[in-house]
Amino acid sequence: MTAWRASGLPHWRPRWGGKIPWLSLKILVTLIYLFIFLPILVTGAVSFNERNRSQFPPEGFSLVWWQEAFSAEWVDPLLFSLRLAVLTGVIACILGTPLAFAFVRYRFRGREALLTLSLGPLFLPALVSSIGLLQFFHIAGFGNLLGFWALMVGHAVISLPFVIRTVAISLHTMPPNLELAAASLGARPWRVLAEVVFPIIKAGIIAGSVFAFINSFVDINMSLFITVAGEQPISVRLLDSIVYGFPPTLAAVAMISLAVPLLVVIAIERMVRLREFILVDAHHE
Repeated sequence: MTAWRASGLPHWRPRWGGKIPWLSLKILVTLIYLFIFLPILVTGAVSFNERNRSQFPPEGFSLVWWQEAFSAEWVDPLLFSLRLAVLTGVIACILGTPLAFAFVRYRFRGREALLTLSLGPLFLPALVSSIGLLQFFHIAGFGNLLGFWALMVGHAVISLPFVIRTVAISLHTMPPNLELAAASLGARPWRVLAEVVFPIIKAGIIAGSVFAFINSFVDINMSLFITVAGEQPISVRLLDSIVYGFPPTLAAVAMISLAVPLLVVIAIERMVRLREFILVDAHHE
């Protein structure tokens, strides 16, 4: 190589050598996006079929199935899921934020056991958590609560780890001496918490609540076990209807159910830059 350079001749480089890895990465990413979005695009196209058949490519064009998707038959379970998901996000936020403070800031007896119990739903199979909660309600004599209230408890349990984890990450990224500096200037503990700590970890709290909302809205494993007739989330209602076929109406309802959490994330992103929290989360990992 030294002799080649000393000869003054131009150094030969493979024409495609430096481009093949980048081109391969582009192809791989494109295939991943196709794998994710192609079923959604097919489902959306099916919902506009003119005939009552789930055929792709669609035959003709009609909005009649979208009109049926906005009937009370489907709007009621959709609103049920929205109420359930909103309450789940609020409860998970109220319980998860102080728990995250306790796990990050303090060392106490039973801390590891409580941490394992709080984060357990992330590691346990959903089937185990669902059957366990169902058995608990019956053994404790709360079988009459099956439905909305049981779903709210169950969804709060399986969504709590999201808030704990996101708030804990935000607390870990805080400058260590920031609270001491505020206290040294005469700020009382509650004021330090309200005017220093919470504004910094706000993105983590909101992100955890959004994750809890989405986890509740799309959940089907827990909901299948502790729901009752007349109080069914949209996910369970869709699954029950698929047993009798997949008409274009279900495709339209599925697209609406997909759009709801997406619109929530977009709206929250307008108010709080969640992408900054996601980048912090990735850096923390």
